[in-house]
Amino acid sequence: MKVRKLAALSIAGILAALAMAGCGKDSSIYDENGKVSLRMAQTSAADGAIGISMEEFAENVKEKSEGRIEISVFHNGQLGSERDNIEACELGNLDIAVVNQSVLANFIPEIAAFDLPYVIEGTEHADKVFMGEIGQDFLKRLDKVELKGLGIWESGFRNLTNSKKEINSAEDVKGLRIRVMENEIHQKLWKALGADPVPMAWSEAYTAMQQGAIDGQENPATVIDKNNVVEVNKHMAITEHVYSTVYVLMAPKTWNSLTDEDQQVIAECMEEANLAERELSRKMDAEAVSTLEEQGMKVTYPDKTELIAETQSVRDTYGADYKETLDRIAAANSKGEEDGESKAGF
Repeated sequence: MKVRKLAALSIAGILAALAMAGCGKDSSIYDENGKVSLRMAQTSAADGAIGISMEEFAENVKEKSEGRIEISVFHNGQLGSERDNIEACELGNLDIAVVNQSVLANFIPEIAAFDLPYVIEGTEHADKVFMGEIGQDFLKRLDKVELKGLGIWESGFRNLTNSKKEINSAEDVKGLRIRVMENEIHQKLWKALGADPVPMAWSEAYTAMQQGAIDGQENPATVIDKNNVVEVNKHMAITEHVYSTVYVLMAPKTWNSLTDEDQQVIAECMEEANLAERELSRKMDAEAVSTLEEQGMKVTYPDKTELIAETQSVRDTYGADYKETLDRIAAANSKGEEDGESKAGF
């Protein structure tokens, strides 16, 4: 299924999803010339699909607002960890944060359903879920925790790297100390495979691997490539155990202070970015595996059937908690949610 085929919600629909708090504009964020400066932050590399898309989004916003809105973009955790950035958005101290679903699950527990291993079975399935009504629903839920959901971008399917050995089976994972995000399900996933998961901010992971405090980490191939993981890990297993997204969040304080015209500019530019980032992510992910091999990374393809079986206990443990969402995810894969080809946009 083409990504663009799913992008059918109108700009009016996007604004409706974003503008729950629509009254009480605060013009104090604009300077005497009617311009506003915003900050947008993430924790990964500037030259990955997410980083590039952030820069393009900022440029597009500036152009379409005729210079009224200037967005400064910060990468590599310059403004703090993902949790720091989420909390800063809640407080209005950061305007826009791009954060992984796994960290955001600490604020919206239902998002954890997407972190269960092997519940997303491919990119077409992912598009039906995150670019359809399920994704839109989860963006609206962010209102409950003083956040505005602008969009859901792709990070991609996560794979395992380590410095110790090739991974050809689930048995080979046992005993490895693996950096994971601050997410209970991710920790349980690796424990089920016999590894020792170590929750850690991504900004600390490279040094920890370099010093031997941990053996490896797990991330999409593009993240692995752009963050120079090959310098400290020489083995990568294409496990594709979790499909990761990143949520683009805005501080409600900032959103509510923008004029209606500027809110629409942000919404229009985000609609374009939602599509462009996904396409770029998939292109770069495919290229990253080849690049890593050329740089000396040994890439293996363990049998996913075995990995799925070994992690069944994790799905069983959390299945009851997230049954409604998991049922919707499964239905989306079988026929498209409500047979819908066109429930998209954020």
